Amino acid sequence: MHLPFSIEKILAITTISIAFAICIIGGISVSITNHNRVILGVQSEGQSLAGMSETEARQFFLAKARTKMKKTALIVTNGPQHWDIQAADIDLTPSVEQAVREAYDTGRNGSPLTNTLTQMRIALFGKDVRLTATYSDDKLQSKLSAITASLARAPKNASLTLSPKGNIEHHMALTGRQADTSALYDTVAPKLSALALTVRTEIPVEETEPVITDDALASIDGVLASYHTQYTPGNRGHNITLAAGKLNGTLVKPNDIFSFNDTVGLRTAAAGYKVAGVILDGQLADGIGGGVCQVSSTLYNAILLAGLTPTARTSHALPSAYCPPGLDATVADGQIDLQFRNQLAHSVYLLTNADGHTLTVYILGTRADLGGKTIRLESTGSRLHPSVYRLYLAGGQVIEREFLHTDSYAS
Repeated sequence: MHLPFSIEKILAITTISIAFAICIIGGISVSITNHNRVILGVQSEGQSLAGMSETEARQFFLAKARTKMKKTALIVTNGPQHWDIQAADIDLTPSVEQAVREAYDTGRNGSPLTNTLTQMRIALFGKDVRLTATYSDDKLQSKLSAITASLARAPKNASLTLSPKGNIEHHMALTGRQADTSALYDTVAPKLSALALTVRTEIPVEETEPVITDDALASIDGVLASYHTQYTPGNRGHNITLAAGKLNGTLVKPNDIFSFNDTVGLRTAAAGYKVAGVILDGQLADGIGGGVCQVSSTLYNAILLAGLTPTARTSHALPSAYCPPGLDATVADGQIDLQFRNQLAHSVYLLTNADGHTLTVYILGTRADLGGKTIRLESTGSRLHPSVYRLYLAGGQVIEREFLHTDSYAS
């Protein structure tokens, strides 16, 4: 059966009715506690304050504040690491007078009827007065920011290098970390305000996986091919070193298409490139990024020797001095690109070295992918009209001859 009033409503109506009767009959406010004492039912964290004078209530909260302030304000942790924040570090101050006023003034600041009702309600249901605190928001933010900054770490790709003896050395990846200062603040601020001190709080940390993981490089066990060209120091050498550095450490997964322009980026003054010799409209000229085509040409020869598949390649208008005719590959921002596909079963990894005189591009990969074959390049025809072939050899014998292209250069 549905009742029109809940037990709570009936109790409230009864309490109000009794209060009105007391006020009418007595003509005065009835105080449940002694004069100038904290009323019945008021407590603080399980300790009764009822019957205390204002002075006694103050002494109670001062003692509670002294006990709490002996503790470290905060302990924030990240795994085995921890950082302590002391009360003095953030000007943490207990709000003793606020607690005294809340405890002592309860049931006193209203009208006679309101005071009576309040005293009766608290006598029945109780009231908990908590000692709170204030702190310097700026100092807390500064402390937390310093802690989270010490945890921040950019992700680091797994990488490969060649030892002086030519052996491949694997270097492990590192997961990136970014500690969330705002989330940490939102967690600890209420605890400080409530004087809930020395609570160990784990710092929220977001992890970022590196682009190249240890597993991605695990199968790479040898140098599939390498190619080198010569250059001289100066602006052109500067551009070669800069572009080669952009290639270094590039991973090309099976069936992926590599783009020189996408990997190296724009060759502009803002990107650090300088003015050097270029071939423009079939003529020798000066331009930003001169020398970068030597990097793309050196890479082109290396990927051919590694058995990879070129998918976009354009020759210069004039033969190049740094590689044989038919084996150059020009590039231009947003117009001409060098691209290749990794059709091998495993990933390949690009290593470059530019020492001021020699540019070398290494293609590292899984040696088994070549099936024991070696590769050689062959040019036929004239210097201005060369045809290029890729020869696959096994046991020193040519077992496959692949035609690549025929170029035509201006004289």
